[in-house]
Amino acid sequence: MTQTTLPIKSWCKKGLSLVLVFTVISSSYLFLKSATTRNFVHWDKLNYWAILIACLALVASWFIEALRIRLIASGLGSRISLMKVLSINMATAFTGNVTPFNSGGVPTQIYLLCQCGIQPGKASAIVTIRVIFTTLLFTLLSPLLLTFYYTKFSTGLVHQITTVAIPVAYLLTVFLIAFIIKPKIARYLVSFIIKCLKSGKLGAKLEPVLTKALNEIEIFHESIRMFRKGLNFYFVIILTFLYWATFFSIAPLLMYVFNYNATEVFLESILFQFVLVFVLAYLPIPGGSGIMELSLFSVFVFIPLHVRAFFILIWRFLSYYLSTIIGGFVLLRIINRPADPTAVLPN
Repeated sequence: MTQTTLPIKSWCKKGLSLVLVFTVISSSYLFLKSATTRNFVHWDKLNYWAILIACLALVASWFIEALRIRLIASGLGSRISLMKVLSINMATAFTGNVTPFNSGGVPTQIYLLCQCGIQPGKASAIVTIRVIFTTLLFTLLSPLLLTFYYTKFSTGLVHQITTVAIPVAYLLTVFLIAFIIKPKIARYLVSFIIKCLKSGKLGAKLEPVLTKALNEIEIFHESIRMFRKGLNFYFVIILTFLYWATFFSIAPLLMYVFNYNATEVFLESILFQFVLVFVLAYLPIPGGSGIMELSLFSVFVFIPLHVRAFFILIWRFLSYYLSTIIGGFVLLRIINRPADPTAVLPN
């Protein structure tokens, strides 16, 4: 794989175009809905210290996630600096945020880890373990929250998506757990495909590729087995909870910007976001653009109507657009720098 193999330009054009269109439409609608006879925002009364604290929570979430990836890599016997992981995560955030179902994030992260000299099998294991822990957290917690807050999501688009998202999430969780407990499943699957293709002409062409994949799966299998037995396994569980709790705390912290005491709804607003992120992950819209803003607008009814649209705009900028913008610059810097001749790149 060369440095230009990943379709960066295609992701930028298509993904960013969709994000901008959905964002403009949803933002315009929200500001119209927020229009009241009251003054829109009293700029001189805003608590700007609260914005700083929310920004610190965002940066803290970035470093917690970087530490989580670093611990996974360390548990698999791979050394990589925290700052290098941070830059990889930011670049991954860009490609994930501008592609449907976050589909561009995983291959980007694997590719960039390989550029750092990590074997493709281990890089795949690192990313797979990260996905597994995140998926497990949302799959186990979100259905419980949906039951508890049923009246909040009993109608509309969120409810309709939920009927599909929950069973799909459980199936995906079972599949991912199977890879953790029995990683040999992947080897058996590829071996079966090789046997089926051996007799045909296509098999002769694909066999070398599948054989190489089989060798990488061996590394993947050994990596998973190694990680399950280490202390890092438990530290990663803690960091997974901590990352999402810190990231979701940005919204209630921003309530203080408008001098709204969010103490009573702090935890509730975090739990609402768990549900929304879980559900909207199953929509083929990059970053849930438009739908996320509209959903939060309808759920965060405890925020005064005349400032709710402005609140969501600030929250969305910090939680989504800022990491996307920074990630785009980081990714461009990475792909434009000279290749490391010692790095192991997947073919």
